[in-house]
Amino acid sequence: MITLHVYMKPITGHSEALQTAIRDTWVSTMAEQPGFIKAVMLTPFGDDYSTDIEVISFWESEELRLEWVARPIHDQVFVTIMEIVETISSTVKAVEHSWNL
Repeated sequence: MITLHVYMKPITGHSEALQTAIRDTWVSTMAEQPGFIKAVMLTPFGDDYSTDIEVISFWESEELRLEWVARPIHDQVFVTIMEIVETISSTVKAVEHSWNL
């Protein structure tokens, strides 16, 4: 299993729009893809959400995640995100251990 961590800083005044686009457009479409397990959105606790938002998506494999990225629908839904962020970066990490306590 791998995780994709995407870090985004919303354009000033677009925090709620970004969160909506993440939830209603990007993640909902990503959830329909083969190999997708789940996603979570992290926001600063007790902040006005003007700082980075992190989305972590969990995938069965990097190959399946890359297949999603190569599909035209990926770019169609992700353009909504790109229009309302100042910065965006990402990293892929391998899941070494998982606990279901």
